[in-house]
Amino acid sequence: MHEPEADKLEIQQPLEILRSSARRLMDRQMPASASKLEELYAHIKGAVADSVETVSGYVTRSLELARENFPDELDPEILKAAQAAVEDVQSELQAALSQVKETFFAAASFQECEALLPNLALFESRLEGSLQRLEQTVAMVDDPEHFGPPRFIPVPTISDALEALGDSLEQIHQHMRDGSKEPLRLALEQVRRAQIGLSAALAE
Repeated sequence: MHEPEADKLEIQQPLEILRSSARRLMDRQMPASASKLEELYAHIKGAVADSVETVSGYVTRSLELARENFPDELDPEILKAAQAAVEDVQSELQAALSQVKETFFAAASFQECEALLPNLALFESRLEGSLQRLEQTVAMVDDPEHFGPPRFIPVPTISDALEALGDSLEQIHQHMRDGSKEPLRLALEQVRRAQIGLSAALAE
């Protein structure tokens, strides 16, 4: 039986590893040595491969069952779209991994890591978008008529960053008016989106 929440957690594992490791690294809770960065990169790369394999296997099994049980109802375009989506995301992730390996994960000190943070932020954004596309592929196979082909999720731009900063200020003002905590959480999300947009521009 398909367990969507479990699948979602497994698919998102590389992003969780990246974020938790980056926090520990920047808080100096782990050494910023070449060997440690190489180990961390290998861990993230392995988790990415697991996510792609999880989705690829699920798509293959689901479509095989559909062929057996509903041969006259299976749209061949859904088959092509699902398989192509996984292949496209795999290519995107390989390119992103190669780039971040040659930049951030090639650092040899904490100071170099700090200087290369824009490259890590860009990789995080690309990773997040690719993993969301994998989740959408699973959803498309589960209910192709409702979801359709997975859409491309672009990295935030300078314009997106400016808009996000404006939204964050509105949320902060809302918190100051009524004292509620939810606007602060939303403000943090917008600030993070703005940071990714600015980091992506720096890394170009």
